[in-house]
Amino acid sequence: MKTAMPGMQALYVTIPGPGSTAEAIGNDGIRVVSTPHIIGLLEEASHRAVRDLYEVNEATVGTKVDIEHLAPAFPGEALECRATLTAIEGRRLRFTLLATQAGRDIMHGSHERALVKMDRFQPVSAGARAVAEKSPIEFFFDYHSPWCYLAAERLESIAARCRRRISWRPLHLANLIERIDGRRPLEANPAFVRWFKQDMQDWAAIQGLPLRYHPNFPLRPSRALRASAYAVEQGKAAEFVRATMRAYWAESRDISDLTVLAELGKAAGLDPDAVVAASSQEAYKLAVEANGDDAVARGVFGAPTFFAEGRMFWGNDRLEMMEHYLIDASAA
Repeated sequence: MKTAMPGMQALYVTIPGPGSTAEAIGNDGIRVVSTPHIIGLLEEASHRAVRDLYEVNEATVGTKVDIEHLAPAFPGEALECRATLTAIEGRRLRFTLLATQAGRDIMHGSHERALVKMDRFQPVSAGARAVAEKSPIEFFFDYHSPWCYLAAERLESIAARCRRRISWRPLHLANLIERIDGRRPLEANPAFVRWFKQDMQDWAAIQGLPLRYHPNFPLRPSRALRASAYAVEQGKAAEFVRATMRAYWAESRDISDLTVLAELGKAAGLDPDAVVAASSQEAYKLAVEANGDDAVARGVFGAPTFFAEGRMFWGNDRLEMMEHYLIDASAA
């Protein structure tokens, strides 16, 4: 699990229906939202508070709930369920919980969850087969974009929840924009640029990530992109891409420097000499260009861009939308 910090929280808002009432589960005449239903919503809020921190094959499960039901909640009205992470003790996470409706406190208490490996809860062969049979999430990215950094830190957990593989597609964003005469956010009017930078920091704060412009921004990403194509080939894309994104956007390292790329490659489990060689090899340059050609042909106009079941989603803030789409597609 990536680093979790006390204070992280999630707000889950839903409108309970008739099936959520105590009457619906056998308590005749009691047409208010049942206690177990609200507890379930608060557990979901707790899960959402930390779900983007899960590594591949990780999840959390509830192990303890200590709740006081204070007032009735009614179906047909928005019910707000908030969970706040208060402590991390090894693999155990503790939360405070609060459910409110129309300004009234409905339920409060505490909750514990345990970090687990997902393969404990299903046959390994069946799980592996299910992932292999589904089409992957394609991720078109460039290190030049801070939004790609933010997305790379969340995508694996979303892919795991949707039981999808990730197809990592490095492309040269500047070349893409040039070819399609696309949008250049930092060349927009000053008011937009101020908002753009503020929004970027707001998202980083939500995700609990450090993000700052490199003192020599923008760096040339070509070497890192070619090395990424090599990492894809070696099955180490996730490790290398995330490490390189962090180096650029959190650690102010020079990802155009071959020594830095070698160190990042080694940390990702790659041969550092091979990473350096790949950064200038024609084959990996052509691989990056081929990703760009494919992106243009499929209507990509920026990064990060994702394709899920053939549908395009653009931007770090569209990952939840993509996840809902994949969940609905799986249900169908």
